[in-house]
Amino acid sequence: MPDSETKADTKALPKIHLRYFIPYLLIFLLVPLGTFLLGSWIDLVLNLPPFPPFPFNIVFGVIVMLGGAAIGIKATRQLRKVGKGLPWGEAVQASQSSTLVTSGIFTYTRNPMTFGYTLLPLGMGLLFRSLGMTLFIPAIVLGVQVIIIKRREEPNLTHRFGEEYLKYKRKTPFLVPSIWMFFAQRRKKMASSKSASRPISPDTS
Repeated sequence: MPDSETKADTKALPKIHLRYFIPYLLIFLLVPLGTFLLGSWIDLVLNLPPFPPFPFNIVFGVIVMLGGAAIGIKATRQLRKVGKGLPWGEAVQASQSSTLVTSGIFTYTRNPMTFGYTLLPLGMGLLFRSLGMTLFIPAIVLGVQVIIIKRREEPNLTHRFGEEYLKYKRKTPFLVPSIWMFFAQRRKKMASSKSASRPISPDTS
């Protein structure tokens, strides 16, 4: 096993300090409020019609929001457990991951947290039947995140992990998960399970 993996295994999970955790939680209060206010204003200015119709807005909105939250939370937990890092690692050096996470949900997209949390305002827009929220707010949120990732996060990851990250970057989508990779991984796991469960033939020699 490489030394980097050994160190990552023995390193304790990073502590979640309140001075960083509280501002992180505030984002989940301020962003929905800002999404609602700005989206409603865009609807009013552009005279956008309500969409989708009831009750599809509730079904689609809840599904998208829950899916986005599940993806973001799962990626955050995996980053902490496997990478020994926290989401605000780029802002606080002590919270940076000590190993590159390429397994689990990170197999399908390099930025699952960005993908998941971008779905939240999209789901809100569907739920409130607001095209302003649905179309414009996710685009703004995603645009800001992409700038941060491209200008700060990716150069830092390249500096810290070198060729390991570049190899991962070449084979893994930037944001939208690869459906083909998902089914390929499922087939691989099923083949491994069948191989492991196959009985060993007795030696007749």
